[in-house]
Amino acid sequence: MKARVFARRLTAAAIAVVQVAMLLAGDRVHLVPAAQASTAVCAPSPGKDGAAGTLSGVYNSYYYPTATSTTLATGTTSIGFSNYALDTTDGGSSTAIANDDLLLIIQMQDGSFNHSNDATYGDGASGSGYTSLGSAGQYEYVAVTAYNTSTHVATIEGGGSGGGLINTYTKASATGSAGQKRYQIVIVPQYLTATLSSTFRAGYWDGNAGGVAALDMSSTLNLAGASIYATGDGFRGGGLSVASTTPTGALNSDYVYTATMNGSDPGSSPPGDAFKGEGLFGTPDYVLYYTNFTTPSTPTGASILKATSGDGYPGGDMARGAPGNAGGGGTDMDPVSNDQNTGGGGGGNGGPGGNGGYPWTPQYSGSTAKYTVNVPGAHAATTYAVADSTHNPDIGGRGGSAISPASLDVLHAYMGGGGGAGVNNNASGATNGSSGGPGGGIVMLRLAETSGSAATIYADGMTGQAPYNDGGGGGGAGGTVIITSPSSFSGITVHADGAAGTTAGNDQSSITYQHGPGGGGGGGLVITSSPVTVTVTGGAAGTSVENASDHYGATAGASGTTLNGSVSSSDLPGISSGAECYGSSGGTNTLYIGPYDSGGGTDQGADYTGSFNGNVAVTNMNDFIARGIPITSIVNTGTSATSPSGTATLSAAKTINVGPYEMYYNETDYKQHVITMNATAPGAPSGWTARLCSGTSTAPNCSPTAETCTGTTRADGWISIGAAGNTSASTYCMHKHNGTRLLANIWLVYSAPAGTYDAFTNYDGGVIAQDDNATVALNGTHSELYPGYVPIYKSYSVVSSGCPAGVVPTYPAIGVCPGGVLQYTIDYRNVVLGGGQGTQGSVVSSFVTSTAGSLQITDNGAQSASSQNTTPNWSTFTNGLKEALGNNKTTNTQCGITAGTCGDSNAGTAFTYTGGVGGVGATAFVATVGGTSFLLYPVGFPIADKSQGTITFAVVVK
Repeated sequence: MKARVFARRLTAAAIAVVQVAMLLAGDRVHLVPAAQASTAVCAPSPGKDGAAGTLSGVYNSYYYPTATSTTLATGTTSIGFSNYALDTTDGGSSTAIANDDLLLIIQMQDGSFNHSNDATYGDGASGSGYTSLGSAGQYEYVAVTAYNTSTHVATIEGGGSGGGLINTYTKASATGSAGQKRYQIVIVPQYLTATLSSTFRAGYWDGNAGGVAALDMSSTLNLAGASIYATGDGFRGGGLSVASTTPTGALNSDYVYTATMNGSDPGSSPPGDAFKGEGLFGTPDYVLYYTNFTTPSTPTGASILKATSGDGYPGGDMARGAPGNAGGGGTDMDPVSNDQNTGGGGGGNGGPGGNGGYPWTPQYSGSTAKYTVNVPGAHAATTYAVADSTHNPDIGGRGGSAISPASLDVLHAYMGGGGGAGVNNNASGATNGSSGGPGGGIVMLRLAETSGSAATIYADGMTGQAPYNDGGGGGGAGGTVIITSPSSFSGITVHADGAAGTTAGNDQSSITYQHGPGGGGGGGLVITSSPVTVTVTGGAAGTSVENASDHYGATAGASGTTLNGSVSSSDLPGISSGAECYGSSGGTNTLYIGPYDSGGGTDQGADYTGSFNGNVAVTNMNDFIARGIPITSIVNTGTSATSPSGTATLSAAKTINVGPYEMYYNETDYKQHVITMNATAPGAPSGWTARLCSGTSTAPNCSPTAETCTGTTRADGWISIGAAGNTSASTYCMHKHNGTRLLANIWLVYSAPAGTYDAFTNYDGGVIAQDDNATVALNGTHSELYPGYVPIYKSYSVVSSGCPAGVVPTYPAIGVCPGGVLQYTIDYRNVVLGGGQGTQGSVVSSFVTSTAGSLQITDNGAQSASSQNTTPNWSTFTNGLKEALGNNKTTNTQCGITAGTCGDSNAGTAFTYTGGVGGVGATAFVATVGGTSFLLYPVGFPIADKSQGTITFAVVVK
């Protein structure tokens, strides 16, 4: 199946200010093929969370085990959630676990590494930066098949032995030989349809949970041109430590030293050197994180957190050694004073992080620099004239390691490693300066198909806080993005880039000697089943204020890893996705639901299958019916072709009847069955209701019916019609037929609340039907409700410059002088009312037309907010309209080069003016397109010229 991307976009960068009024009628059926999985192990109710509307905020709930030590072993089939806490401190959703939920279990931290205080720190035998990853990064999807609200025990089904877990998950505290181990359980919403927004994101990682944004889609995800973020939500950077002394045991050759070097409490007795970043192998005592990503490119709320009690890493939390994918903190050249300020190392993930920069170099005894690395090291710096292989100042934090290639696969997901901190002994004026940056989080999308304008996903690392003085911290590494679908998809760009290292000595421009900048973060990991546009670029090395062109020993992070379009959705561990399961029949009988067709025609839904045009297999029931929301007006405020925007207004609540749908149930076990159908209304604006009703082929009937499954006289029929609500359930009884039976005429009855709608997207509602078998057969469909939109393209051209021969234009960017004539054109194109693009023009009932005279276009003369020297706003820049506007006046040549271009290309348009006499000199106008008896038809209708048009006019420059 190819991705379905609606052309909901403007057609140029210059936009007219448009006021549109539409009253809609009719509906349109549109084909949406659904892929099927032949061997899927499915959750009980794919798409159970219905139509989500527009996603804004965090939709994942995060649970973590509360006990000090906990293990979920391979084969586990139940989880006691009374032993878990719902973590909302990281911005996570407060939605608690429930029956039929889909869960993602993921091991966030685990593994072991060499923590010797020498050049082998962090390296295993392979030089990979660690000895073993343990189970770090392993994850799987499981389904809650039953949840006891009294005991809080969830019975789960997975892809492991006996239907249990595939992997083992462990929580454990840090020890002298290993850092802390952490796993979390994430509730993954199972949406039928949803629309992204740029405020959809992951909750930040807080040491227990968070850092993951995950969705499971059974049908269409409208990308809506959104930018979604897990930037900076990953492992945290090493926190600022400000110390002026260290014990005599600290050397400038150290790779690791204890955080308690100056006392048992690093908070009251800060240690020297600098803190390592957080990563897969543990958490240091002090970390930096961000809490507010409303504008992810400029996050706020940077905080230093005391995350542990003393050392979180074996051997200690300070100095340049990089524990796994976490960046090392800077080692000071002169530990006795802790004042030589090297930079921190960048975090790693799909690529390694870069190293932190050299120590500060004040002038000693003329031109002699002050640095050394003697072996085995020194407690104080020694003066040398130059750096050489013995006296090498390269003791900044080491970059975090890349994950070994053998573990970069679709079975693992890692947050980006945090950058190590730079050495700081001054700190005045810099609350969090010298801290390392946090890594990127994890985005996991299981898709069916996409629509709407292309979206961008960010799981980048972040740069730490720049210091007032002293060394800079390392950049965070890019995170991990995994996007899969059983079908092809497009329209997605992914960034999992490493962050730049922090600038050193940021506010000390008067200092002439460099401090150590931070190393760049490594690129992340991107895994997809369809090729997407990807960047996993390593972060640049930091510089210093003293010399912005010199990285001064700091190095950049390396590029990450991509498996772009090389995996299958079936490769993911555990329960299959909603896209693989939704529309399948898992029980004894076969159940389908889709658009109704009473005559078996090829231009409408086909009997039994519900497929549009009857050209897909009977297993596909994901077709939808589109219907118009009877809006009062639309305001188009878009400014570019790729980012349309605007609002639609509904002045009073309206009932929208969508249907009929039909259900095909092939009962092969000769038993009575109760079929439950759950309808879901759009989520926003608040106040939507849905109701699933019976009815005829032309109208719904929502009156309750008598129960038909009991008594002496039994017949197929409705047991109940649910009450209207955001969700509503209705039930139907099918008796013993042992053969094909068809239940037709199912209607979705919506109440659309008065309020403001997005004029450039659709509002989805869904219905899922399932029988009462022990292994249920289920299927679903959805409706798409459109407020309608009109893409507007406004442009201008110069008819005559008004400039005498040889005179330079007064307005050079435009090329005109006073007296020049400008021609403006406003194109209203591809008018789409409730159904999108159509090709079956002979079926009038499958299209939505406007109410007569309902399209009004207002131009107030504002081309843009730009200067008149670049983009002329004709209401103030000119003497107003040169001619009154009509309907292609054949005798008027003043509107352009060719006669017959003044006014509207559609006959019958009525113009009203603001200012001017008879329209001449007016500075704004309203065009009622086609007049009061005119109907606009969608694209593809035989009357093609009535789906679009052009208004042309001329003005004279002042």
